[in-house]
Formats: sequence, structure tokens, C-alpha cells
Amino acid sequence: MALAAISALAITSYFGNMNIGVAMAIGALLSSPSDVAGSFRRRTLGIFISIFLAVFTSSVVGYASEIPVLIIPVLIVLTLSYSLVAVYGFRASLIAFTGLFAMVLSLADIPSSDSILVHSLYIGLGGLWYLLLSIALHYINPRKQSEVLLFEGFRLTAEYLEIRAELIDASSEERRGLKNRLSVLQSEINDKHETIRELVIAKRAKSGRSGDARKKMLIFIEMVDILELSMANPLNYEEMEVLFEKHKEKLKIVKDWTLLMVDELNKIAGIIKKSKEYHPDPDLETFRLKAINSLAASVEDKHNSISSHAMLVLRNLIDYKEKQQEKIISISRLLRDVKMGEDLMIKDKDAAKFITGQEYSLKTMQDNLDFKSPIFRHALRLTVVMVSGYVIGSVFDVQNTYWILLTILVIMRPGYALTKDRSKQRLIGTLIGGAIAVSVVLVTQNLVVYGVLAVISLVFAISTLQRNYKASAVFITLNIVLVYSLLRPDPFLVIRFRLLDTLIGAGLAFLGNAFLWPTWEYRGIKNFIVESIKANSAYLEEINSFYQTKHSMTTSYKLTRKRAFLAIGNLNAAFQRMTQEPKSKQKEGSSIYEIVSLNQEFLSSAASLGTFIRTHDTTEASEHFRAYIAAIQNNLLRILGILEENEIEEIRDEKEVEQALKYFDEKYREVLESRSHEIREGQRRFNSGMHSEFQEIQMVRDQLKWLLQISGSLEVMVKKGIN
Repeated sequence: MALAAISALAITSYFGNMNIGVAMAIGALLSSPSDVAGSFRRRTLGIFISIFLAVFTSSVVGYASEIPVLIIPVLIVLTLSYSLVAVYGFRASLIAFTGLFAMVLSLADIPSSDSILVHSLYIGLGGLWYLLLSIALHYINPRKQSEVLLFEGFRLTAEYLEIRAELIDASSEERRGLKNRLSVLQSEINDKHETIRELVIAKRAKSGRSGDARKKMLIFIEMVDILELSMANPLNYEEMEVLFEKHKEKLKIVKDWTLLMVDELNKIAGIIKKSKEYHPDPDLETFRLKAINSLAASVEDKHNSISSHAMLVLRNLIDYKEKQQEKIISISRLLRDVKMGEDLMIKDKDAAKFITGQEYSLKTMQDNLDFKSPIFRHALRLTVVMVSGYVIGSVFDVQNTYWILLTILVIMRPGYALTKDRSKQRLIGTLIGGAIAVSVVLVTQNLVVYGVLAVISLVFAISTLQRNYKASAVFITLNIVLVYSLLRPDPFLVIRFRLLDTLIGAGLAFLGNAFLWPTWEYRGIKNFIVESIKANSAYLEEINSFYQTKHSMTTSYKLTRKRAFLAIGNLNAAFQRMTQEPKSKQKEGSSIYEIVSLNQEFLSSAASLGTFIRTHDTTEASEHFRAYIAAIQNNLLRILGILEENEIEEIRDEKEVEQALKYFDEKYREVLESRSHEIREGQRRFNSGMHSEFQEIQMVRDQLKWLLQISGSLEVMVKKGIN
């Protein structure tokens, strides 16, 4: 965007038409919000629609400003209409933001009536110039966007794995904080995965099954598998703490091995971005052998200082880490263009299923024209606050009313928490930017310096807008003050007005979200809980099917896994937003926290079970396994009945569940006794058959018990009531 705006200004200035350059720069600025990561077709279409809205809105507001009685009705209609477009998803909301942004900027410096249309067309020309540059950059370096997204995906996955490693030996108090960090991170990873899916799958559909698109698809598949393995854990952390109380050094080896994998994932992220070859660190194998030798030493320990159960847990934990290391090795081969098997690929018709579609029907809009819709309430709220800001600015003859509206526009969000956070960031950023501007003005009065710094600050303001709003506010304030310093002799007056307008706009936005049809998270979090439980139930059913049939991993399995990950991420995000709201609005806060945590634990346990079954040769699933799964699913079904206020017929056979519990306990005891007999006979090492059977029965038994316990605890918490 900065390139398009600055080049337009430079070219038109050279030919003596700076006014045209300013209009074109505004057009480039208005076209940029919708240019977010995604398929080339969607990006191009989004920018083109943004250009149309920029021209249309600039013209309408420009002409309405000539007739004072029309301006407020026009503001009401445009603000309400554009705000409602957000029902069609994230990209649509950014396109709508273009329309709102154009509306506000049109109030900044209205051209004379005979040049309004021409001015608007020049804005459109600037948008087309931005689109042309965007297309050119895409074809010059078509890989850049996917490489940047994969870089960010691996960086987030590495951070997730690092927190999981810290959980291994964390205290109970530390563990709660780490789990909260995981919750936030899960939502970020989900968003990144959705964008990568759209981009990589769309690119592969266009370019076929060979070359760069195929390689990136395979790398992404391995990345998702690493995430599933990261979530998997052979036992809950509290039990691991008890089991390894006197053998913490063994877990320390696994933790150090994991942290080395974190370093490798970060290294992969950097190498993908720079398009270089990657060779795994030889220490990966060193740590793997160290972990295995630690396990072997426990097996050979004649004093039996570590229990057989603990050894199996350690064996399963090492297995998961070995699988993660194998994924890293696979990625290294892909980055070196070593041919991989076709079995990793997804058919084109199946690949499209992994892209979360967006319904663009009129019915979607009609369904949201209701006070129950958060977007509809936000649209009404934003409309009232924007009009109020305009009236206040006009009545009190504020120097730049559009600054108040711009502050409201960029700060106000559907939720209270994000609006509060943005208000704080905007105010802090404005104060810092003002302080820097004062320092510059006091140090020098050189207009050339002002001009250079104004351009540089504009570039940084735009580039940080999506990533760091506080930093963007700093650079925007600095840019405004420096530009006005070029035009007017009193920059300190500009700083005072800027601060005053920011305070008015932020105050109106904050009050609007707090008192005008507020959307509190506790009212809607039940829906996120329901979706998460449904997704976990479907994922568990796929794992059950996989264990029964022993088929290769299907598209259905991957889809349900994806949906479970997305659902828990959405639930975590909703809960995090709720924790930032006033205490009086955090109803059932402790109960909801427990429910969110239990859902996360359920998914982690299901992932552990699914990963083990997928990566090991297992025996035939027994009727008792099916009875266990049925009992767990029945618990989930009853929970959904409570949440959705539906009557659920009791179908659980308590005797079958008791028999299943007894079967797995007896089976485990038999294998344990056989193992004890072998040790007494002097055979300390497992024979391969005994080892596989022991490992499977321990993993399946422990995870089924844990899943049943979690689902039972969930039912108890839900019965306490969520309004």
C-alpha cells in the first residue's frame, strides 16, 4: 500500500498535479484493507469491490455534504448498511471497513461541488493503481504469500510445542497459566491454518499435483500432524507428576528433546521464508537415543525403582516424540525436494472440503436482522455512536470532526473487551506519537526533515495497522503532526486537537459498547461450548471407527479433527474475551473456566488415543471398547441435551460399562502379572509381542478411563447451570 501511495504522489508531483496524487493515495489506502491473505481470485475480487465502494461512498458523502440536511441521514444509511456486510465473514468485513473509511475521509476535505465526481474517480484510479501493483507483485513472486503463511504457521506450532514441553514439569500454579496461553495460541493457530488451507488448496487446484503447490500441501499436512501429536499426551499431567515423582530426570530428557524440536520448527520457519534447504540437527537423533537409553536403563533396573506403569507411560511419551521427529525429518526431505509417497496427498474433490466456505445468500443477511445477532447490534451501536460523534464535532465546532469519527471507527468492535483494549492502545499510541512529534519539532524546524519523517511514519503506520495497533497509532499521530507542521506554523495546536479528538472518539466508543445493546460473552458462550462438544464427539466417533476397521486415515477423519481443533479454538477465544469484560458480566465464570478446560482435556485425550491407534499396529477392538465409547458418547449426548434444553432418552447400560471397566482392568492386570513373572525369571527386556500388547492395553485403558471421567465431570459442571 505504501508503495502505491508514495509512487502515486511522486509521479503526480513530478507532473505538477499533487491534488490528483493525494486523491490517488487515498484510493490506494482505501483499497488496501481487503488485501488480506487468501486465494488470488478472492483477493483481487475483494480489492475491486473495495474500489467501487470507495468511489461510490466518496461521491455520495461529497454531494450530501453540500446539503446539510442530508448528511446525517446519509451517515446513518451508509454506516448501518456497511456494518451489516460483516455477516458474510472476515474479508467482507474488511471490504465494509473500506466503505466506512471512505465515508469518514470524505468529511475531511470536501472538494468543491463541480469536482466531487472527478475527485472520487481519481480515488478509484488510485485503487486501480494499487490493484495493478498487487497483481504485479503476485506474479513477480507468487510463492511469497504462502511462504510467509507457512513461516507463521510453523512459528506458532513451535510456540505451542514449547508450552507443552513446559507443562511436563510445571507446578500446579504454573500449569494453569500455561494452559491459558495454550488456549489463546490454539485460536491463533486455527486462524492461520484456515488461511493456509484456502491459499494452498486453491493454488494446487490451479497448478495441478506437481511442483511447488504439491510440496507446500505436503508440508502443511505434516504441520497439522505435528500439532495433533503436540496435543497428545499418554496421561494427564497430574498423574504423571505422581508417577515420576522420584524420576523427574527421565521427564527432563523428554522435555529437552522437545525443546530441541521447537528450535528445529523455528529453523524450518525461517528456511521456508528464505527458500533455503534444511538439514535436521544431528542432536535430534542424539536426544532420541538418550531418551530410549533412559527407558532401557529403567527396564534393566534390578531394584524396580520405577513401576511398570510408569515405564509404559514413558514409552508412549517417547513414541509420540519419535513420531514428531519423523514429521520433522519428512519436512526436511520435502524442503530438499526428495520425492514423497503419493499416499500423503489428498484428492482434489476431498481437498476442497477442508476450506471453510462462506454463504453469500440473502438469507444470511435476513437471519442476522435480529437483536439476537451480535453483528446487527454492533451495526446499530456503531451507527448511533458515529452520528453522535459527528453531531458533537459539529455543535462544538471541533477543528477536525473526522478525527473523532476515525477514532470511533478503528476502535469500536462488536465485543466490549476488544473495544476496551483498542481504546487503551489508541490513547497510549497517540500520547507516545505526540511526545515524539514534540521532540522532533523542538529539535529542528527543517521542513525537509518533516517531509521525510512524514513519509517514513506513514509507511510504518500502514504496515503495523493489522499487527500492532498501538504502534500504528504512534506513527499515525507522528505523521499527522508532521504533515500539519509543513502546512501550518503551530504544530503544538495540532497535537492538542489530536489528543482531544482521540479522547472524545475513544470515550464515545467505550460508552457505546458498554451501554448501547452490549454483547456480553457469557450470553453466547453456551453456543461455543455446544459446538466444541459436538466436534469432540464426532472426532471420537471417527477414532472409534478407525480402531474398528483398521483402514488408512480417511478424509473424514482429517475433517473431524480439523473441526474439533477449530471448535476448541473458538471456545477458548470466546472465554478469553469474557475474562476481559467487567467482573459483573463474567457470570458463571469459574464454572465456564472448568468447562472450557475439560473440553480442552477431552480433545487432548482423544488426540492421544487417535494418534496411538493411527501409528501402531493394534489388536482387534473388543465389544468392551465399543461399550466404553458408547458410555462416553452417551455422557456427551446428555450434556448437549442439557445445554440445548432437549430431552435425551437414557440409553446407557450401566452393566455394560461396569463390565468394560472390569475387562480392561483385568486385562491390564494379566499383562502386568505376566511381565512381573518374566522379571522374576530374569527376563528384564520385553519380548516384542508382550511389549506391544502391554503398551496398547495401557494406552487404551488409561485414555478411555480419562475420557469417561472428563465427560462425567463435564456433565456435573453443566448441570450447575450456564445461563
